[in-house]
Amino acid sequence: MQKILILGSSGLLGKQFYENLKTNKNIKLFHTGLNKRKINFENKIKLRKFIFLVNPSLIINCIAYTNVEECEKHIKMSQKINVEIVRQIFKLKLQKKMKFNFIQFSTDLFYNKKKYNSSNENSKIFLINNYCKHKREAEKICIKNRALIFRTNFFGKSMGKKKSFSDWIYKVFRNKSNIFLFDDVYFNPLRIKTIVKIISLIIHKKEIKLSGIYNLGAKDAIYKNEFAILFAKKIGIFHRNYTNININKLLSVKRSTNMYMDVKKFQNKFKLKLPNIKTEIINEAKEYF
Repeated sequence: MQKILILGSSGLLGKQFYENLKTNKNIKLFHTGLNKRKINFENKIKLRKFIFLVNPSLIINCIAYTNVEECEKHIKMSQKINVEIVRQIFKLKLQKKMKFNFIQFSTDLFYNKKKYNSSNENSKIFLINNYCKHKREAEKICIKNRALIFRTNFFGKSMGKKKSFSDWIYKVFRNKSNIFLFDDVYFNPLRIKTIVKIISLIIHKKEIKLSGIYNLGAKDAIYKNEFAILFAKKIGIFHRNYTNININKLLSVKRSTNMYMDVKKFQNKFKLKLPNIKTEIINEAKEYF
């Protein structure tokens, strides 16, 4: 029987991992709180003690400090959550000679190729803000320790307080708010449910012992404003009270504009076919009726 520990189980991704895996009789599941954290991740002694007592065979790390503006303002907090937690986990593994495998979720914000071109795992990466810098530090630790790393982006109906991109779209269009939509951000995210299903299949097939970096996204891309419009139309809440704008004209912390990930390496290695982005948007829209 596998003992799986979900770190960040109260967040967007972690909570759905718990819901998906809890009925599997071949898995003994542990988590760090479903509605709120039950341990302080920044306290390395408590974190290491908790992991040592659980003694998992697999850790799924869904902990992240993802607010780009906040990461710029609170560098130490971003470093603690996005880097030091990962560092302490592998330090514990080495010191106590533990045997667990590790899944890390990284970001598509590293990529920024020219218009419409996709980036593969060997493409140049751009560390244009603290969030990117810290997620890259965490990747390097994971690579050194032969972990499985997925660069990804996701959306979907939240099961908790934290809201996703699709939650935001639903709220502002339903309320007929005047909004800005980014017309220069090109990306290929997946539904949270799709990511959870894919990782669950990888766990079932015992491929968690693999290591390295894999892009995990839809097989094609879309602009964020087009995403929002299609999503709102499929729910039946679309209105025209929006203004198209370039992301770096509106937001204070610089971001990439083309995060389109080439996912061929993932599909070839895991023998899994990834969906197209419009199918993902249409399927997720059904969750909001």
